Amino acid sequence: MKRLKQISAQIKENIDQFVEAAENNKSPLEKTIVDMKRRIAEAKELVAAAIAEEQRLKQAYREAVDEAKMWRKKVDAALHNNNKERANEIQQREQQYLQQANDLKQQIHAQEAVVADLKTALYEFYQQFRDAAKRAETLSQRRKQAETRAEFYKLLAEFDLPDDNIVFQQAEQELKKTEAKAEMWEERSRRATDQMEIPEKDSDLDETLAALKSDILGSSQND
Repeated sequence: MKRLKQISAQIKENIDQFVEAAENNKSPLEKTIVDMKRRIAEAKELVAAAIAEEQRLKQAYREAVDEAKMWRKKVDAALHNNNKERANEIQQREQQYLQQANDLKQQIHAQEAVVADLKTALYEFYQQFRDAAKRAETLSQRRKQAETRAEFYKLLAEFDLPDDNIVFQQAEQELKKTEAKAEMWEERSRRATDQMEIPEKDSDLDETLAALKSDILGSSQND
């Protein structure tokens, strides 16, 4: 009983330390839960040993009672045969077993109280484990969420983004330069095209004038 109470007190202290450490993200949750499960197994073994001792005492009590009954029959038989001396001797053996049975009965009551206390302590211990396991799971989930958030915002924060206005101003200036260049080359292209078309028009005009002159001179010669 004392050992189980010590284990329970130690576990409670470990739970408090674990929760405090886990909240500071300094202690692995899985290691603590595994340790608690191991301690539960040890506590169950202690309870099982106490129950086995109770059963042993009860078995010994039944055997003592049976022995006392057997010697009582022998006492009755000796008295029936008027052998008082033998009856007295046998009766002493009967009293020994009755005393033994009485002692065992007291031990059984004490052991039953111990087993009851152990079962209660084990149940409380198990409830502490369940509460700690649930809290550990919650803390673990929160830790994962915090790590995800930290990685996410770290990813964004590490990107050195200049001031939005400066970025857009620079982009607009570059766009204006590109548009001006495009307009300049467009104008040059238009001028080049115009220059190529003018000679063609002059050539057509010269041909037209020559033809007209030929017609006029031709008509004059014929006359």
